[in-house]
Amino acid sequence: MEVVIQLKEGANLAAHSQDDILRAVQDEYFNRYLFQLGVAPTAANKAQMMKFKPLDDCEVHGVWADDTSGFASALRIAPPLRHRGVGADDGDSRALDKGIISHLYGEADDIPVQPPNVPGRTIFPVDMEKMFPDEERIKAPELLAEVRRLTAEALERQKRRANPAGSNVPGANLDSDQRLRFRQELEMLKSKYILPFACERPLQEGSKRTQLVPWEPEGPLDMQLQGDAAEQVAEPLAVEIEQIQVQIKAWVQNQLPLELLSFRGRQEPQQLLYLRETLWEHEVCQLIGLLAHLLYWLAFGCCRQAELPRLSQHALQGLVAASHEIWVRLERKHKNTKLGISLAMPCLLLTLKYGIEVCFESQYPSLFGEKTGEWCMRQALIERINSLLMRLFDPDCTLARFGRLDATDNPFNLYKKLDLLASASSPNRTRLKQLQGRANRATPLVRAALQAGQEGRGGIGTEHPKTRNLLGNSELGGCAPLGSVVTPPTDDRYRDKLLKAAHTRVGVPEKLPVLREAAAFRRGPPSCGSQSAR
Repeated sequence: MEVVIQLKEGANLAAHSQDDILRAVQDEYFNRYLFQLGVAPTAANKAQMMKFKPLDDCEVHGVWADDTSGFASALRIAPPLRHRGVGADDGDSRALDKGIISHLYGEADDIPVQPPNVPGRTIFPVDMEKMFPDEERIKAPELLAEVRRLTAEALERQKRRANPAGSNVPGANLDSDQRLRFRQELEMLKSKYILPFACERPLQEGSKRTQLVPWEPEGPLDMQLQGDAAEQVAEPLAVEIEQIQVQIKAWVQNQLPLELLSFRGRQEPQQLLYLRETLWEHEVCQLIGLLAHLLYWLAFGCCRQAELPRLSQHALQGLVAASHEIWVRLERKHKNTKLGISLAMPCLLLTLKYGIEVCFESQYPSLFGEKTGEWCMRQALIERINSLLMRLFDPDCTLARFGRLDATDNPFNLYKKLDLLASASSPNRTRLKQLQGRANRATPLVRAALQAGQEGRGGIGTEHPKTRNLLGNSELGGCAPLGSVVTPPTDDRYRDKLLKAAHTRVGVPEKLPVLREAAAFRRGPPSCGSQSAR
């Protein structure tokens, strides 16, 4: 659309800048343009037109009244040539050459494109009601579910073939940071609690020279301290179960490297998740507290002054009986699971050892702290933790090792050296006698329940010669003596607990005579129908 703007005669244009003149022309152009369109020339409409910048593409011509005029009398603003149509708006009947326009501006004629012919539908949905009877249609969802289950099992088998359990990349499902953290934690646990690595110790802190120190199955556990150290340990442990549970939960969930202790991590991750949840239960933390207090009185009771009260032998026997009861319940719980003895029980024993160390570290940080304590004091405490749990629950150290960690050359060499050291220390600890003792081994729980001395004449369960023979063979191979921790209880209440715990461990119903009846039978003449506990 062409717009002609009349200029005022005698106007002093020199007093205005070019920008002012351009804005005035542009405003007048918008007024004329909107008026010809029948639109009110409001500020909003002008602003809307400004977005498209119409003057940038228009042609502006000056119009003079005659040839002698020095100034233009009007401005004619016309759209570009490609937008003018066939003829001009001023009545010129001369037609424009469309070929020239298309050549100059690159416009081409439209290409007619017809949509393709789409064929009609030739496949129609199956009418299930007509093809299959009601009985078969009812069974269809069950068959579909069975097909999906078989397909999922096939995919799972393919994944296992692609990622075999024997892969040499431990913890492949872990990210790099977590794998590094787990490996560091595993090295720390191996150096403290896991056989045979825990027996190889440096001669002193930071030394590269090492020595083999087996765990002692017998002997006292006390630590003779002097000076400030004795004054610090004179205050007994005061750690509550809730504090233990908070620390153990954080360690088990964030630091315990279960994926590096077993090949089950990629096969059954849900099993490892379940095991993590069971390792910080209330019973586990309760057992940690009992064992920590027992170790305190066995190791540091000698450091207390004579006028300070001490725990009696009867109370220590009660701690041992209560510890055996909880241990048997935990063992029964894990023994029937898939992980069972191979992983669950070793991890439980590892958690107990770590928890006991945490109790002493939190109570006496200047002695046993990882950063503030003394290296020799920590080593002495770790030795006693390993010895205590070996004497109480694991005489053959079968739960202090992991099969995955033994699958290298170095552990076998260490085992051979430990066997040689054991054979050299005592003729009762040769390899042959160790194998014979393990074949007839009775747990410390059973030995404590049956062999507790009574009036200096032996236990009430040792009257039968076959029982005495089995218990004698059980002590072969360097097994911890009966009183290596605490003298077996003579109190019938504690002995009842031990015997019931032994029955619970093997799943035997309590049909044998209780200890009081057996003791009465031993003192009096035999009566018809009675029998001794074997």
